[in-house]
Amino acid sequence: MLSNELKQTINHAIADTQRRRHEYITLEHLLLALLDDASARKVLQACSADVDKMRGELEGFIEQNVERLPDEAEATVHQTIGVGRVLQRAILHVQGSGRTEVTGANLLIAIFAESEASPPTCCASTG
Repeated sequence: MLSNELKQTINHAIADTQRRRHEYITLEHLLLALLDDASARKVLQACSADVDKMRGELEGFIEQNVERLPDEAEATVHQTIGVGRVLQRAILHVQGSGRTEVTGANLLIAIFAESEASPPTCCASTG
């Protein structure tokens, strides 16, 4: 169901979350990993998003707002409810459209469809 590229992207997000010693993988962790996913990046470029600016804002947000686990604590990563919802939304959308594989582009769209999510300022329409 998930494309190999998307599986790699999600694994990268999980590994990055562990490296940062965060307990939960959030939409921000996922979006940060999607910046390096080829299909998601095509969508962002088609929307004239400033990917470098997005990366910087996401890195700053994660660093300032996500609590690190103490060094002695075991770093087991869990997904937030929001991450579960966007994964489910992307899968249901793909199934509903008759396709069989979820890509990074599908997941990116599902993230921005999340009711609590709003595009970073670098993605806002200029026009």
